[in-house]
Amino acid sequence: MEKLNTLVALRHLYRFWKILCVLPWSNFKNMSKIWLGFIFFINITMVMGLIFDFILYVNWEHVLHNSPFYFGAPVDTAKYFLIFFMRQKLWKLKDLFRQLDESITSEEDKLFLMMTIKKVQRIFVAYNVIMWISVYSRIVTFLQTHGEIPMLPMWFPFEGKLVVFFYQFSCWHFLGFQNGSSDIYAPCFFILLNSHLKILTRRLSKVGNDSKESDNSYLDLVACIESHLIILRIHNILKVIISRTVLIQIVIISISICVNILSIALLALSHAEIIFLLTYSCMIILEILPICYYGDQFLDFSRKFAETAYGTDWIFQRRNFRVAIMLIIQKSQNPDPILAGGIIPILLPTFLSVLRLAYSLSAIFFNRLY
Repeated sequence: MEKLNTLVALRHLYRFWKILCVLPWSNFKNMSKIWLGFIFFINITMVMGLIFDFILYVNWEHVLHNSPFYFGAPVDTAKYFLIFFMRQKLWKLKDLFRQLDESITSEEDKLFLMMTIKKVQRIFVAYNVIMWISVYSRIVTFLQTHGEIPMLPMWFPFEGKLVVFFYQFSCWHFLGFQNGSSDIYAPCFFILLNSHLKILTRRLSKVGNDSKESDNSYLDLVACIESHLIILRIHNILKVIISRTVLIQIVIISISICVNILSIALLALSHAEIIFLLTYSCMIILEILPICYYGDQFLDFSRKFAETAYGTDWIFQRRNFRVAIMLIIQKSQNPDPILAGGIIPILLPTFLSVLRLAYSLSAIFFNRLY
């Protein structure tokens, strides 16, 4: 079997990050700085235009109709900037995953990781299909109405339909690339990390099975501890980045879903606009569901790793082996969940709470407005 490289699973994600200058360009470095300046210009002016349009709103229907953009676009921009300014931490993950790959020698484990790589690639493609349908449904709406329904409800200090079209067309595509990477990178990394932890648990279960004192058993255990420390380092890096980006999503997701429900129920929307709101709602749900699920799964795998360590024949081993087992159990038995902004645990119950809050808010406002 060819040399294992876990991060092949993220090649599409890395292409997106190359386009957005999150990953450095090996060639054309001066050109990349100009391109980065253009990306920053698009994001900043887009947010300012949305803010001015919100301030100058005509009535509540106008605000309700355009609320997905008022809430969504600034959040997408904030997530992109957070990832961009923490990109050096993301670069460190490449070396850490490479070390984990080098520790895997079993053909069975390599085959398992290859299946995981294909799974990550399919999830990335599936999410981006939904996201790009949302992007182009809005562009189609703009073309069908000959510009009466804008791609983005922004205030412009000048007239000129052609200039406005190309500007908003560019904005939508940058939002697509930013959403297609910022919202799905965390679940992809966690799927790969969980697979490595599962493989490590299987390796640990085979350590010390001969029930005899052995130097080889201790060396195998040390190798497992080293791999486990790398996994914990990756988890800590992801924790710092994810906690900030997911906090923004949790704060805004309930409001966005609530407003989308009210818009479909109360406003006379075209079919293209309804498709846009439905795909947008699916997209924002998928922003938080995978990370809650796989973050929960990581905690379960960590507890199983501790149980596996306790299940080894450590009582028949030397003192240094027993001490190492105790350290593994201590580090893995009660893992800390990732906290969004250091406040909200990113777990499945949190996701369900967000959906319940969105439903409650939409029911309250529907009764008041209808």
